[in-house]
Amino acid sequence: MLLELHIKDYALVDEAVLEFGPGFNVLTGETGAGKSLIIGAVTLLLGGRGATEQIRTGCSEASVHGVFSVSKEGALAKHLSGLGIDLGDDNTLIISCTISASGRSQRRVNGSPVTQAMLAEIGEYLVDIHGQHEHQSLLKQKSHIGYLDNFSGDEGLGLKQQVNAYYRRLNRLQASYRELRLSEQERERRLDLLRYQSDEIDSARLVAGEDVALAKEQHVLASASELHDRASRAYSLLHGEDHASSGISPGVMDSIAAALEELEAILSIDNSPSDSKELLETALAACDEAARRIRQYRDGIDSDPARLAEIESRLFAIQRLKRKYGDTVDEILEYRAEIGEEIRRLESSSEELAAIEKEIAKVRQDLGKASEALRNVRMRAAKVLSERVSSELQELAMGSALFNVDFRDAEDPDGVPVGGKTLAVTASGVDIVEFLLSANPGEPPKPLARIASGGEISRVMLALKTILASADEVNTLIFDEIDAGIGGRTGTVIGEKLAAIGKVRQVICVTHLPQIACMADIHYSIGKDVKDGRAYTVVTRLRDSDRVREIARMLGGHPELTATSIKHAKEMLKIG
Repeated sequence: MLLELHIKDYALVDEAVLEFGPGFNVLTGETGAGKSLIIGAVTLLLGGRGATEQIRTGCSEASVHGVFSVSKEGALAKHLSGLGIDLGDDNTLIISCTISASGRSQRRVNGSPVTQAMLAEIGEYLVDIHGQHEHQSLLKQKSHIGYLDNFSGDEGLGLKQQVNAYYRRLNRLQASYRELRLSEQERERRLDLLRYQSDEIDSARLVAGEDVALAKEQHVLASASELHDRASRAYSLLHGEDHASSGISPGVMDSIAAALEELEAILSIDNSPSDSKELLETALAACDEAARRIRQYRDGIDSDPARLAEIESRLFAIQRLKRKYGDTVDEILEYRAEIGEEIRRLESSSEELAAIEKEIAKVRQDLGKASEALRNVRMRAAKVLSERVSSELQELAMGSALFNVDFRDAEDPDGVPVGGKTLAVTASGVDIVEFLLSANPGEPPKPLARIASGGEISRVMLALKTILASADEVNTLIFDEIDAGIGGRTGTVIGEKLAAIGKVRQVICVTHLPQIACMADIHYSIGKDVKDGRAYTVVTRLRDSDRVREIARMLGGHPELTATSIKHAKEMLKIG
């Protein structure tokens, strides 16, 4: 549901904030006042194209922000999750569009940048705009089957889920079959290659992680001489042995021992630095232990050229395998496991192919039966829907109009058996469904998208929405000048139907008819004013007496009001 619309520097709109509510909302005003600008701003939020011509003269950019309330359980929430967009705790969706004078447009959804195409996809879940502007899901033939299934109720939706499950199962089986269905020659060539690779890897007798361990051992063995020399010098620096012959000064331990002798002499006179003695004794013990460990490490160093040569030979063999099968021994072993599984499948492919082929035949039969059952439910629902829509159109001053639901299918040798034919199938079954309308006597029914009159389109949409409102996932419906070319009596009927839809969906309607406007829950007036020599659009929410005056203006057709029009307006609004 659209909660708030904020428009700034857009065409003739300096700045406007519209707060919509649930139920029936109307926008009224004289021709040319700017009602279409409001619809244009909403269209921009739904993925419409932004143009520099839409920026108010003298401004650097135009911006439109919309706040929507969205259910976390609906299809839109799943779609947003797939785009990485979070609804947040308050279940609101904030869409922002900015058009700069440079021609660049920025679009954001809850702060995340999106493309125009992404926003258009999101918009299809949020709002349907019906009227002169073509943003209408019901004009898209591919959506008709979904509306019909929703109208058919639990039985149709249950069968549709069953068809979808069989269809996905069939696709998985066919993919497995195609994978296995290699020619015998290709299969043998592949097996020869895989067996050679597996033998080559197996003969190396690789152990997970051994390349890392061997590289470390190789580095230590190659550095044995250097390690021995450095350990010897470290030992001498600590212990001080052989310092005369090695040219190294007396060791750290000798120096600490000498310092302790001096402290002993001091302590015999003054006991103050006794803590220093304890520290030096601790340091001497630590140095002695460190020297012992260094000597032990030095004496254990083994240059072992034979072992070094063995490691280098092993690493060379492993490197040769890495060039073919993976960057590490672990990856090589993982690849070996994969080709082992492929070898097993290829060797037993004949049995698997027969089993899968049998399963495909069964699932194809099941899918055909479920599709035929779904078609029967759809046809029954289509008959009722056609009658109800045609009846609604009679009330909307289209008495000669006939609404039909057309069913088609396409034969496909790889399809499923339905009614003695083999038909192409999708996740929705074998039916191609399209809504058709004959607007005038003697004319054949035509697809809705080919209806020329905007007023007729709007009334067909209204009839369909009146019937399908409870089944439609789009929560906000906008009717732009749905009253084009109709009179007062039909206007009253349209107003009643819009108010009825408003009980289950949010409705926003641009209208010139007071018979429609008087039934609204929220009423905005769109006007035009001039300030400092510039025209601008004024948006005002009407309440009480202001609403009476607007209805009276609409009744009279001009700004001057009469006592009679005021009285009539009050009667229409049921105000005493």
